[in-house]
Amino acid sequence: MAKHIPGPLYFQQQGTVGVPMLFLHSTPDDHRLWLFQTAKFSSWFRTIAVDLAGYGRSSAPQAGVTIADQAEACWETVDRIAGGSPVIIHGNSMGSMIAKHMVQQRTDRVLALIVSGTGYLPSRESMVRWKQRYQSEGLDLRYKQCLDHFSPPAQARKLVQYYAEMVNDLNNIATVSSIIAMNEALAMPDSEDLYRSIKVPTLIISGSADRNHASAQELQSHIKDAEFRVVEGAGHAVMQEEPWTYDTYCIEFLHKHGLFPATAGSRSGHTGDQR
Repeated sequence: MAKHIPGPLYFQQQGTVGVPMLFLHSTPDDHRLWLFQTAKFSSWFRTIAVDLAGYGRSSAPQAGVTIADQAEACWETVDRIAGGSPVIIHGNSMGSMIAKHMVQQRTDRVLALIVSGTGYLPSRESMVRWKQRYQSEGLDLRYKQCLDHFSPPAQARKLVQYYAEMVNDLNNIATVSSIIAMNEALAMPDSEDLYRSIKVPTLIISGSADRNHASAQELQSHIKDAEFRVVEGAGHAVMQEEPWTYDTYCIEFLHKHGLFPATAGSRSGHTGDQR
């Protein structure tokens, strides 16, 4: 078992055939952050969305948990479901940091990496501030932070508010301590060796209204041959705020690298024209 993580991670799988596609959420969300993508991509892939330790239905992590520990627990989940199959990994924010560690731990098992809500962040004072806020404000902050992942116009949408309420329905006595523990882990900057270890096809997707947008552009220069796409007007949770654009960027990227099934329908990259 991964250090500091008691028990296997909870996950939901859609599809039983095809290349495994793993989805890693941000904090303070859970696996349902990816509800559109797991539904969409299960037409061609075996989609696996996990609750990281301390979130949703997974057990709370122990004191001292690290991002690398979460990455090891995710590999254990993949191994349990799909054996030694290579995977495509999506990660948002905290999930993107865990995804990068997964690549470093088992580069030969990763076909492609797709990250969002992230950036090159050599300093992590914001994680310390979130930790301090959870210590003083408690569980009430979780709903506010879920909303904070969306652009201001999106935060006013009933569907976005409903999503934030749904995530908070799974709050329990360990939720705050788990989020605090992960903010402590996230406060530790990534090493340059981590970035240099990423030698798989990589796509960075950033919302132009995301607070990490500028650092996301900087991240591209630290990951060899990384590709960069922008979702105009979207915030931190680009995959929910504009799923049709996020999914199309992913499909185009996977096609480019020979990772999207050749038999997929011609409408697989359709974006539509509605926000």
